[in-house]
Amino acid sequence: MSTSLASAQSASSATATSSTAAKGTAAASRATFGDNYDTFLKLLTSQLQNQNPLSPMDSTQFTSQLVQYSSVEQAIKQNENLEKLIAMQSSTQSANAVGYIGKSVDMSGERVGLVAGEGKVTYSLPETAGRVLINIFDSSGKLAARLEGDTGAGSHVVKWNGRSDTGAQLPDGDYRVEISAQNTAGAALTVDKKISGTVTAVDYTGNNVMLTVNGTKLPLSQLATVYGTASI
Repeated sequence: MSTSLASAQSASSATATSSTAAKGTAAASRATFGDNYDTFLKLLTSQLQNQNPLSPMDSTQFTSQLVQYSSVEQAIKQNENLEKLIAMQSSTQSANAVGYIGKSVDMSGERVGLVAGEGKVTYSLPETAGRVLINIFDSSGKLAARLEGDTGAGSHVVKWNGRSDTGAQLPDGDYRVEISAQNTAGAALTVDKKISGTVTAVDYTGNNVMLTVNGTKLPLSQLATVYGTASI
């Protein structure tokens, strides 16, 4: 099965799951309302049958209660429609995510994926820096490697060979990146951190649609820039 076909099937599955979840929530609300409304009508009927003819019930009171229940029913219907719209929007987003496979993208975030012993750290500086220090941490939070970054103003891509400070080759995987920079006067600079690479997979299994870029999974919401055309 091709990657695009598998992704399309995953998108279809995600669409069905979102729709089912929305229907399930609305159905539960309607069922609860139906049970309460039936109970209310039984109590009201019982009160009417057993009321004192010389001192009948106040019709205004139970009419008001009927109106309130009617308002609740309308609110539930509105919630059903909103849930359907949200599910449709989520499904559309999930389906569209397949189109990113094969495209070059920039993803905001503080991660770097080490793939086949190579990784790329991408960042941008607002002005020329005196020094840029890149710290890379493994999944346990231990400092794995330290790199010196380019100091010029603008965007930079620093290649990492996947080796630790001791020269050991680290395993492929997802690593956290911290980048600190100072200008020529020694003041701290704000560093815009990004991950650049090609989208190789789309994951629908969690609550968020995840794009895999350079071996790192990042939420679709962190997509910053898309380049070129799809190769699928």
